[in-house]
Amino acid sequence: MSKHGYLLLLWVALASPLAGAQQVVEAEPGEAVERHLPSDGPFLKWAQDPELLENEAGDRLEQREVLAEQAETVKLTNVVPPIRFESGVADIPPSYIERLRGVLESMRHLDNVRLHLVGHADDQPLSETLAGTYGDNAGLSEERAGEVAEFLQAALALPPEAISLAWAGDSRPIATNATAEGRALNRRVEVEVWYDKIGQKVAVEEVVVPEEIKRVKICRMETVCKLRYREGHARRARVRNLIAPFHFGGETVGVPEEFIQQIEQALHNLRDKQNVTVKFIGFTDDVPLAGRAERIYGTHLALSKAWGHRAALAIQDALELPTAAIASDGRGTALPVASNETPRGRALNRRVEVEFWHDDPLQELPDEPQPCPDAAGAEVVTKAYDPPWGRIAALQIEDGEAVIPSGYTDDLRRAMNDVGGKTHVRLRSWATRATNASIDGPPSCTAMTSGSPSPVRAGPWRRSRRSSNSRIRRPSTRGAATSTPTTW
Repeated sequence: MSKHGYLLLLWVALASPLAGAQQVVEAEPGEAVERHLPSDGPFLKWAQDPELLENEAGDRLEQREVLAEQAETVKLTNVVPPIRFESGVADIPPSYIERLRGVLESMRHLDNVRLHLVGHADDQPLSETLAGTYGDNAGLSEERAGEVAEFLQAALALPPEAISLAWAGDSRPIATNATAEGRALNRRVEVEVWYDKIGQKVAVEEVVVPEEIKRVKICRMETVCKLRYREGHARRARVRNLIAPFHFGGETVGVPEEFIQQIEQALHNLRDKQNVTVKFIGFTDDVPLAGRAERIYGTHLALSKAWGHRAALAIQDALELPTAAIASDGRGTALPVASNETPRGRALNRRVEVEFWHDDPLQELPDEPQPCPDAAGAEVVTKAYDPPWGRIAALQIEDGEAVIPSGYTDDLRRAMNDVGGKTHVRLRSWATRATNASIDGPPSCTAMTSGSPSPVRAGPWRRSRRSSNSRIRRPSTRGAATSTPTTW
């Protein structure tokens, strides 16, 4: 081989690796490179073993001492002299109003300043005219307190919730009733000024300590919401319908003793809860306000708030509760439970409902978005329709069979047509057991919707399961059996 041949082979051998070296590309460091974990933070284990999840205790509750506000009602007496009734008319000079206004102005920096009026009377029997109007000295002292409340509320431009009244009749004399001078001193309305003194107390608060476990989450596309509590309702649970509302008529709110005992029993049952508060919510009918109620309150909403506030004060005094344990509100004519077209329906709508609130640390909302609730805050209220043209008559039961009088179905059809535009219109019948009959099973309750009847639950006549025509017949000429009628 010639010298040129050797040189050609050497050049080919050297060119081959150089050509391959030109195709090598060096990658830049990226996210997949090795890292060092920080040494100052705790390490959390991913929960992948199902047995590990079952053995974990989960979230736990701990109690911690915190400083909380405590309101105490301060009742100032003898701030201004009592208002006298010399000849049946209150003697309230302009100087008295200015003095009382100055007292209220000097207390503007205090919390929840309000007036409380207490009416009194002497022990003289009322005349026939006064007795026919007020009944006794207690009613007369109530009227006097109401007159002064109406006058002071207008003269001082006070909001309805800033004035309350009570009366004691002739039970608290300050002088002898044997002389005219003493009786004149006893005919009075005392004016008290109340306010709340805010202090601090050490309270025990339950907090949720979450278990430090990481969980694998499977994600999907959906609409979520960031949930939050209404102001003042954070971590608070509400208990409703624990006590039936009490009803009242007129301007006076008299809390019955049985209702007070029910409140006391409910508070006893909730004694293991933290920061229990009793809330009284007043409701009214839709009858236009007139007379003193219109002059003092002006609207149904203000009147309902005053009713709720008076009920709260009565329960507070009866059970000696702290101010922080009660609350009140009013909803006016909202959420009626019966028709306002009849006296019976209006009496049912004039009521004070009771709610119990307490701390519930498990009500804590997570920081992460949650599925959006449907119709948040919506309430479903079932109302019993009371026809303004008259109540639907009760059915008589003869030998276990309902006797349908003539025209009865027309009345039912008319009542359902009146409320045909409402939601979920239905009929409900309650059958109570006859006093001298031996029928097995509990009383029946049948619900029917508009159109063809569809029983929801079988009645006590299941053992004689026949067609509806065999259990319902027209009225006969013989006397009705002794039984308790069915009420619609």
